[in-house]
Amino acid sequence: MSNKEKQEILDKYKKDISEAIEELKTPGKRHRQIPNILTASRLLAPLAILPAAFSGNVPLTAGLALGFGLTDCVDGAIARKFDLQSDLGKDLDAVTDKVFVGTLLIASAFFNPILLCNLGLEGAIAAINVKQKMSGKETGSTMIGKYKTWAVFGLAALGLIAPEVGLSTLVNVLALGTAAMQGLTIGSYLTKYGKSDKMTQTPEKNPTIVDEIIPDEIKLPHGQKVCAKTYEAPSATVSEQLEGLREMSKFLHQEQANQHGETETKPNVYQKTDKHDN
Repeated sequence: MSNKEKQEILDKYKKDISEAIEELKTPGKRHRQIPNILTASRLLAPLAILPAAFSGNVPLTAGLALGFGLTDCVDGAIARKFDLQSDLGKDLDAVTDKVFVGTLLIASAFFNPILLCNLGLEGAIAAINVKQKMSGKETGSTMIGKYKTWAVFGLAALGLIAPEVGLSTLVNVLALGTAAMQGLTIGSYLTKYGKSDKMTQTPEKNPTIVDEIIPDEIKLPHGQKVCAKTYEAPSATVSEQLEGLREMSKFLHQEQANQHGETETKPNVYQKTDKHDN
């Protein structure tokens, strides 16, 4: 991806953010940013949850996690109900979800160090998606990725209360199972994005050679013209393109002859002949 294309993506984000800020400043349009405000609030989760976790206050940590988690449940619902969805909201939700789940994993890892492995794998998944997004391509979850997301949230939430209810052993077992799901998710994303890249790639051709050999128009009997470029096949070789045009010319010529009751088919415009009219 060129630097120009990357700059265009960054410029679009700047424009979307500027428009969102302008709506917040406008009394009659502020309500349109309610879903985005709820989504963005999760960016504050590390500032509230981590100090509570590091102080060893499990109830407060769990309560804060629950509060921020509720915003993830209502922001999308509000956006869909009142038709307030936007590209900015979609991308912001993806970012804040990663920040939030990362915060929960760090807080849980304070009580259950094995969860640092899950944190690293989640960071790898985020890096793959960011790279895809910065390449100007669409990102999207796979089925295993959706199950993995719920598994990670459940693991992180259970890890927060495990010390209080004596479930540390269970958390360790679930951490290994979730790590396996995260590994499968990484593989599914790499496969999905790899196939997407292959589908968008087209074989290169030499336009100069094609333009020199294939005329812009094919003149047919009775003054008809056909634009040859319309029938150009980008993935075909020059010889294949010429052969296709010859066949097309024969077919159109025969059709024209049939319409006028002609019994003989005139020579193909591309064929050379030694016959001359007297």
